[in-house]
Amino acid sequence: MDAPAKRLASGDPAAFAALYDALADRLHHYLVAILGASADADDVLQETFIRLARNRERLGEVDDPTAFAFAVARNEARRWLDARRRRGATTAVARDLFVEAGCDDAAAREAAEDAALALAALGADDREIVELKMFAGLTFREVGAVVGRPLGTVASRYRAALDRMRDLLTRRGR
Repeated sequence: MDAPAKRLASGDPAAFAALYDALADRLHHYLVAILGASADADDVLQETFIRLARNRERLGEVDDPTAFAFAVARNEARRWLDARRRRGATTAVARDLFVEAGCDDAAAREAAEDAALALAALGADDREIVELKMFAGLTFREVGAVVGRPLGTVASRYRAALDRMRDLLTRRGR
């Protein structure tokens, strides 16, 4: 992703398409995990890339352009959630992310819903670490850059969050 980001920062118009190709799917998975719906993630993904295009000079200055893009997406998602709360809508659980994984039969769908509920039971900070790692596919170093925490802290919180999810699922008979 570094090469497209640097080209975009220098004003290369073709670089935007390369940046989109490099990150769009991972960002979309992350946004679905946060927002709970693919259509909402589509809207926020568009806003994320608009923001990246408007601030393209910054991409050439940051140490980790991928983490920067995820931080922009995180901020855009928070803005969107704040606006949704002001409109009186409820926050959705990221169930369709699990369902998108291909849960065709009833047992698989139920397991996916249980996993989504276990994820939703985590605190916001730990849930975000799991979402960035599992759904966005970021490295622990990239997750740390997005959330502003050291690599060791991110790794230990991720492991503890997975343990809590496993314990909850075990108590539910999963």
